[in-house]
Amino acid sequence: MDVDASLRVVGLVGRVQIANFVIFGMGLSLSAIQLTGIAFTVDQSVAHHCKPAPGSLANETMVYVEKDGREVPDGCYMYDVDNGTFPEDTTICKYGWEYAPEYGEKSATTDFDLVCDRGYLANLLMSCHFAGFLVGGFITGQAADMFGRRVVSMATLLLMSVLGTAISFTWNLKLLMALRFILGVVIPGNSLVGYIRAVEMFTPKKRLLGHVFIQHFWSFGVILVAPLAYLFPNWRYFQLFTSLICLPVHVIMWFFTYESLRWLVQKGWFEKADAILRKIAKSKNIKHNGSFLIQRELEAVRLVGKMELSEKSNHDRASDLQHESVTADVEENNQEPMNKEKMESFTQPDENGQTQSKKKKKYTVLDLFKTKVLIKHTCIVFCLWYVMNTTYNGFIVYATSLAGNKYLNFFLLALAETPAYSTDFFIVRRFGRKRPLIVFFFTGAVACLLIAFLPSKTANGTDFTVIIVIVAMIGKFYANATYEVTMLMGAEIFPTMLRNIATGSASTVGGISGIIAPFIVYLQEVRSFLPMLVIGCMSLVACSLVFMLPETKNKPLPETYEDASKLSKD
Repeated sequence: MDVDASLRVVGLVGRVQIANFVIFGMGLSLSAIQLTGIAFTVDQSVAHHCKPAPGSLANETMVYVEKDGREVPDGCYMYDVDNGTFPEDTTICKYGWEYAPEYGEKSATTDFDLVCDRGYLANLLMSCHFAGFLVGGFITGQAADMFGRRVVSMATLLLMSVLGTAISFTWNLKLLMALRFILGVVIPGNSLVGYIRAVEMFTPKKRLLGHVFIQHFWSFGVILVAPLAYLFPNWRYFQLFTSLICLPVHVIMWFFTYESLRWLVQKGWFEKADAILRKIAKSKNIKHNGSFLIQRELEAVRLVGKMELSEKSNHDRASDLQHESVTADVEENNQEPMNKEKMESFTQPDENGQTQSKKKKKYTVLDLFKTKVLIKHTCIVFCLWYVMNTTYNGFIVYATSLAGNKYLNFFLLALAETPAYSTDFFIVRRFGRKRPLIVFFFTGAVACLLIAFLPSKTANGTDFTVIIVIVAMIGKFYANATYEVTMLMGAEIFPTMLRNIATGSASTVGGISGIIAPFIVYLQEVRSFLPMLVIGCMSLVACSLVFMLPETKNKPLPETYEDASKLSKD
C-alpha cells in the first residue's frame, strides 16, 4: 500500500491534520518542559551560609571569602565557637545551612541541603534524570513499533503527569532519584515518538518542512520553562503544575488524534488506515471512487501462506528478488506487505535451479569498525554527537548560574535556539555540510571560552553581565545549529546497511553526555571558569575533527563499504 500516494489524494493540510500535528506538538512541548525544567527544580545557584550555633549570632561564626573582587560569606565553613571564645580555627557547617534566595525561590537543593560536601548529590539527581531519558529512548522506541505511536504517546503523557505529581510530594532523596529516573524514561514517549508521529504525516518532499515546524514546538516548551519557574518559585508547585497540565493534553490526544497511517499499513491494518483517510477527506469535502488507501502496482510475486513459491517461479524471478522492494497483494491472504528486507531474506536458486534458503546478513555496531575509513568516520561522528549534546545540556544546567537574573537568562538562551532549526536548512543547502559545521563548532567554542573568562564586574566597577548573556545566547544558538548538521552529515557518510545503526549508536553516545554534563557544571565549585572552559575546549576538538570528514553535499549516498571509502577520497 502506498501511503505517500494516498496522502497526495487527500492532501497534507486540513483541519483534522493540523489538529493532529498541533496536539502531538503540544506533547513535544510538555516533554521539553519536563526535561529542561530540572535546571530550576534542582537549582544550585541559591546563596547559602552555615547556620550559627545555638545562642550565637551569624556574624560571630560566619567566614568571609573573596569572590569577584568582594567579600561574601563562605557557604561551607564556619568559625568554631564551641569553647565560648572567638576562635581562629574553622570547621564545616555543624548545624546545617541557611539560604538567601534572591527571588524567594526554593529548589530540591535547599529542601534536601544538597550543598557543600553533599553538592554532588544534586548533580547525581540531574544525572539520574538524563540517564532515564537515555534508557527511555530505547524502551519507548521499541514500544512505539509494537503498539503504535499514538498509544505510546498517550500512555507516556499520562505517566509524565503521575510521576511528576509524585515527585512534587516526595521528601525522600532516594525515592526522588528513582522517580526522576523513571520520569526520564517516559519523556521520550512524546519527545521522540511524538516527533516521529508528526513527521510521518508528510510525504518525502515535504518531510523536511514538517521536521522544521515540529522542532519549534520543542523550542516553545523550553521557552516556557523560565516564565513558569518565575511564577512558581517553589519547585514543588512548579513541578506539580507542569505535571498536571499533561492531563488535559492527554484527554485531547485521546479524542482528537489518529494513529500513524504508515504504522497501520506496516502492521497490515488497512481498513483502519482507510477509515482515517476517509475521515480526512470528509473534513475537506473530497470525493474519491473506491478506497482512499492506494495500492502499489505489483512488481513481482504474491505472498502466499508462508511465502512458498514454485520452483519455476523462483527460477525466473530470483535475481530480481535480491534487488527490488516487492509489495504483495494481501487482500485474499491477509498478509503484510513484503518489503525489501523480507525479499532479500527469501529464497534464491542454486546452480541446479533448486531453491534454498538465503538469510539476510544482520549488521551490528561492530560492523562500524570493519574498515579503516569506517573506524575513522565512526569515532569522529561519535565524538561530534557527544560534544554537541554536552554543550546543549551544559548550557541548560549552567543557565541559572550566569550573572544577572537567572529567569531572564534562561528565557533568552531558550529563545536563542529557536532560529537554529530554520537557518540550518538554508545554510546547508547553500554551503554544504562540512564548512558550516566547522564554523558552528568553532563559534560555539569561542563563546564558551569568553563566558569562562569574562568577569561579571571589573575592578573599576564595569558591569559585563549583559555582554556575558549575549555571548551565552550566541553559544546556545550554535550549540543547536551543530545538532542538525551533525545528524545529517553523520547519516550521509555511512553505507546504507549501517546508516541506522550508526545514527542510533551515535545518538546513544551523545545521550551519555546528559549524565556527565551536570558534573562538568559542578566544576564551578572548584573554579568558576572551569565548566565553560571544558566545554569550549571540547568544541574546539570537535571543530578540528570535522576537517577529517568528507563533504557530502550533492554526493550520492554510499551503498557499500567501497562507496564509503570512495566518498572519503573524493
